[in-house]
Amino acid sequence: MATTLGTCRYSGRGRSIVAPPESSVTASTGTDRIRDAVYDSLTAEFATARDDRPAVVPVTPFFDREREVVVVTAAPAFAGKAEQAAANPRVSLLLHEGEGRLHLTGRATVRDDDLEANTAVVERLIRDEPPSPKRKAMVEAADFLGTRLGLLLLDWYGLRILIEIRPTAVDSRPSDGTTTVPTWSAAGVDGGEAETYDRMVVTVTDEAGYPRSWPVSAATIRDGRLRLTPPDDVTPADGQPACVLVHWHDADLAKLEQRLIRGRCRKDARGLVFDPASSFHLRNRTPRDRLRFIVDGKRRTRAYFDDRGRTYRPVPRLRTLLEW
Repeated sequence: MATTLGTCRYSGRGRSIVAPPESSVTASTGTDRIRDAVYDSLTAEFATARDDRPAVVPVTPFFDREREVVVVTAAPAFAGKAEQAAANPRVSLLLHEGEGRLHLTGRATVRDDDLEANTAVVERLIRDEPPSPKRKAMVEAADFLGTRLGLLLLDWYGLRILIEIRPTAVDSRPSDGTTTVPTWSAAGVDGGEAETYDRMVVTVTDEAGYPRSWPVSAATIRDGRLRLTPPDDVTPADGQPACVLVHWHDADLAKLEQRLIRGRCRKDARGLVFDPASSFHLRNRTPRDRLRFIVDGKRRTRAYFDDRGRTYRPVPRLRTLLEW
């Protein structure tokens, strides 16, 4: 059953989009539940939609206690999710809540005016996290970015676009806490890759244009198609665009792998299935993967600034290092 949350308007800078007036029930318990789920989620699945075509990507969520919004971020090198959220503010986030999952829908505001100032906001949000493995991983990552080696390799990664999510509703998504992903040749997933994944999420859009996601515990693949068992509040139509995200990461996010599979929902004699059409694979596990990530990130960051008529410069501490 969904819980609908109240609205709050904001007049700050950025591409500001407010929560819709249909949200009518304000409940502090709902906010507390979201905050606790955010704190419990080292990663969560963030979904956007272009028309009726959803896309989903793993992110690390934060909770801004001052403004009671959920915050996810993007490096300018990988700004696609932020650009999509700016174009269509209807978004969702699938958080962890104990052994189950908490599905949050909301309206997004993208803040990309001052990326260095945004980095300071993220540092504050990390400090506000309660002691946990998540906070430890984030603090260690931030500490490395402040070292000479971190600045030399990843100065671009420290720049942040903020995506603020004003929650409008939450739904429980039961899960047994485990996921088995089988070989899925039709989606490009071979046996070795499948063994690494411990998360699978399906996403479609609803009639209001919001992406709706749910976790898959035991995946059944038959004739190249994934058998779907959506929750009661999600009713995909035959032929409707959908996507499936499979991913994994280690405890400090130093190594990770993901594949986004696009396709359509189909109805057959047995019920509902997902028919894959294409997929995109990203991996950061080996030294070669990490080198590719760094080189590609620097190239993409320069392109981001060039496209906006702005100049990309290393942060001041890095310029000092380069002159040293």
